Amino acid sequence: MVGLATCASDPLDDAISAAEDVPNLTSLSVRRDGEVLHEAYFRGTDASSPHDVRSVTKTVTALLIGDAIDRGCVTSVDQPIGELLGDAAPADSAKAAIRVRDLLTMTSGLDWVEEGSLGYNQWITSDDQVDYVLARDLVATPGTVFNYNSGALHLLSAILTHACAPTEDFAADHLFGPLGFTAAGWEVDAQQLTNGAAGLALTNPQLAAIGQLVLDRGAFAGAQLVSADYVDQMTTPQIDTGNPLDGTPSYGFGIWLGDREDTGRFALAEGFGGQFIAVVPAARAVVVATTRWMDLARDGQADSDFNALYNRLVTRVLPALIDR
Repeated sequence: MVGLATCASDPLDDAISAAEDVPNLTSLSVRRDGEVLHEAYFRGTDASSPHDVRSVTKTVTALLIGDAIDRGCVTSVDQPIGELLGDAAPADSAKAAIRVRDLLTMTSGLDWVEEGSLGYNQWITSDDQVDYVLARDLVATPGTVFNYNSGALHLLSAILTHACAPTEDFAADHLFGPLGFTAAGWEVDAQQLTNGAAGLALTNPQLAAIGQLVLDRGAFAGAQLVSADYVDQMTTPQIDTGNPLDGTPSYGFGIWLGDREDTGRFALAEGFGGQFIAVVPAARAVVVATTRWMDLARDGQADSDFNALYNRLVTRVLPALIDR
């Protein structure tokens, strides 16, 4: 008796299906060398729908700092912030000596608990978000201890505004415009400074363009939008996060970094609720995922969605791209 032949399932298709089972997913795309391998939208969204991508914004802010260095309005990642913040510069000489690098790598040394009483919500609702960050005690030597701090990335937006141009205008002129798009929106603080840590609204294809720029070491359509050297530094581990069991145990400039046997090196821009840009050099691939997160924080659903999607991307989708 001859048995019926069975077709082996495609590991990438299976991995994508698993990722698309995550509650509240709104989009998922996979691209190799800029060509779409998979793109799907959910819950009333499409390719033109903007997504508030929360802390993925930090990766964009880090890219803007690289562009600012290329243009000379910021001299280097080692320039002290006291030289760049104008009237907002801290009077405390130790705080003024914090470097741009220390903000990019979450090693400012400033006291901060992202989800606690000194965390994001109290900061974002304060009367002056820049002063709030700079008023925190300096509790570690800058450049030595990783401590996730949205306020620190917001200081980079203040630096761009004081030293170069208003952050949103600078991004439109030197990053988004050259990439061929306009951002749908970007939240501002109480002083109308663009939030350097969160609140940028981009579509899935626009997020993919940001990922492709990182993959191509700052180049786009024959132009070098951000220097290759800076993007290399950005995607090279600068500090351990203190969690070696995490899939991304290192941090670069505004981006999480991992190096697994089944994926090789990869970079991951991450946002609350499950907003991701994954860049996988060995596969020449960019993966973008977004979720609906508003009104889901109180019961922990946004955190659950983030964890589930993170796990399925890092342990299934990215490895499947290497094998394909």
